Amino acid sequence: MITDFSQTRGALPTVPDAVSVALEAGVANDRATAMIGASWALAETFTGRLYWPVNASVAVAVLEEPGEVQWPRYPFPAAVTVESWDGSAWAAEAAAYIPDAGVVTGLNAGRYRLTQTGTVEPGEPAPHVIEAVRALTLYQLIHTPVRREFRQINAGDSSLTREALAGLFRASGAGMLLAGEVRF
Repeated sequence: MITDFSQTRGALPTVPDAVSVALEAGVANDRATAMIGASWALAETFTGRLYWPVNASVAVAVLEEPGEVQWPRYPFPAAVTVESWDGSAWAAEAAAYIPDAGVVTGLNAGRYRLTQTGTVEPGEPAPHVIEAVRALTLYQLIHTPVRREFRQINAGDSSLTREALAGLFRASGAGMLLAGEVRF
């Protein structure tokens, strides 16, 4: 089981366009850019896939009994170095890594450090994934505590509250767009 996972990321995808998102949400470009980055990270966590490059990553796993360790994100690195903890230092371990499956096999019980070799380039995200990140970003920007200045809008004999729209936003949100991307 992986107990710790850290990554050094490459450049954030340039889509969705931060200027368009900022205009639609009514916020500054830097705020939209920051929220787009956070939304990409949420999409990656939700789906178990990478959407922007990873220059380096390290996973620490603890096995209670002999077995294997699954790399936590797809696409998997082309190569992984495996080290075991001998009680005082990390030592190289002779284990088999299957890049197509992202699995390190032939491990005994113990603590292991798996280090990615090379950069993982996931390629261009699919259009529905970009739309999911855009929807998630807009939802978060519009529904932040700072933006909750109105609770009700009155127009003629009609009245609409923000809470009444909550179901619509959930129903058209990123979760449904990303559902097909989830890796089990």
